[in-house]
Amino acid sequence: MTDLTALTERICDRIPLTRQLGFTLAEHRPGQLRMTAPLAPHINDKGTFFAGSQSALLTLAGWSLTTLEAEAVNSDLGNNVVAVESSLRYLAPLAADAVITARASDDALTLFRERYARKGKAVLMLTVTLCDPHGKLASEFDAVYLARRVDPAH
Repeated sequence: MTDLTALTERICDRIPLTRQLGFTLAEHRPGQLRMTAPLAPHINDKGTFFAGSQSALLTLAGWSLTTLEAEAVNSDLGNNVVAVESSLRYLAPLAADAVITARASDDALTLFRERYARKGKAVLMLTVTLCDPHGKLASEFDAVYLARRVDPAH
């Protein structure tokens, strides 16, 4: 499995926008990824976390978890992950650093791994939350990501 530092470097190298997000991939275990981001680079005119930044971070957390899970099945790094569907709800303003947690249910993760191993293509349904450091929920993101095995030489 890819370590989080290497994945962070890959993300920042391949997706230039992410260099400005100040995110940290903090912890991964099967079906769950925790990420953090400071308020300062994301502050809006109201002194709270900009909605566009929340959207970018939530999307990135889901993409990162799906990438890690695809690599757990297909460790040669020949994996292509894309978001295919999402729904985002802003629930409360956030005037603090963010803790973003992406989660797939045990059933969703099992189905994803089985299909990916067998077919080289699978979807992962997950929920991503963005909270303050004390766990107060600011936004919630439900998404479906598609992972496809690709030839790493191409």
